[in-house]
Amino acid sequence: MKKMLILASLAAVIFTGMPKAEAETTRANLPYTDVAGHWAEKDIQQLYITEVIGDAKSFRPDDPITRAELITMFVKAKGVQPAAQEASPFADIPSGDWLAPYAITAYRLGIVHGEYSEGKLVFKPDELVSREEMVSMLIRAMGDSGKVNQLPWSSAIQTLQQYPDGRSVEEAYQRSFAFALQNRLVNPYQDGNLQPHHEITRAEAATYTAIHLLEKGEEQKAPTGTPFTKKLTVETTAYTYPEDKAEALSYLEFPLRVGIVAVDPAVIPLGSHLYIEGYGYAVAADIGSAVKNNRVDLFFSSRVEALNHGIKDGVTVYVLD
Repeated sequence: MKKMLILASLAAVIFTGMPKAEAETTRANLPYTDVAGHWAEKDIQQLYITEVIGDAKSFRPDDPITRAELITMFVKAKGVQPAAQEASPFADIPSGDWLAPYAITAYRLGIVHGEYSEGKLVFKPDELVSREEMVSMLIRAMGDSGKVNQLPWSSAIQTLQQYPDGRSVEEAYQRSFAFALQNRLVNPYQDGNLQPHHEITRAEAATYTAIHLLEKGEEQKAPTGTPFTKKLTVETTAYTYPEDKAEALSYLEFPLRVGIVAVDPAVIPLGSHLYIEGYGYAVAADIGSAVKNNRVDLFFSSRVEALNHGIKDGVTVYVLD
């Protein structure tokens, strides 16, 4: 039954073919005892072959997925090598935890933002993920946040109102969900409902990941080993925000933090994921009146750090999407 939810996307896999990585590996036999004949078996196999998911006796395809599992799946599928060890921004993920490199990388790339609880930024790794949250995270992981930002609210509302439960999509997710529907990233369930609060299963997550995020074997690699599509030489400047960063938002309405950078959208599309020499992973989520052509403005957490950076010429930027 659930295969009908993503029929159009499954067709896309058939027509575009398998990732290059699949043809170059011997990880052909699934070790899982609970996926044979499952509607998502082919997508789970793709993720296993490309080492997005590891060895285990079972995959538990119909269990709901946790935020930690989903983010790890997304980062690995994109071929992004986790950030070098640095302090975790999340109070509930110690820097030495296995999840820390993936959570930090996803945070810097703008795939997740976390939330504040009792004055501390938390990730809530064991929390289950709703369909509307997954859709929003998927679009950010695809680098399409800038496109969502261009979608008029009126168009988003009109799209959602075509479905019986469209009004139940939370406001924070309305434009991303409408964008996903308009671009056939997701489809309604068989009963015609969107079920935005439905807890996404591991099988559903595997299918969306395999279809929309799985790295297709690009040969160009940034110094981190992460594939990239374009390399630029830019001038970098620095900015910061003196008040509570939780209340300060970028142009794409991402909370300001290290990893948020301002770009000229005519050069680097908004929402793009970047690797910036000397700065690390970043997301093009802001703009500025002085940020034109090949200039990139980097966010720093303090005025001292911003001043120390100053202006630098000849900085290499790798566009990852």
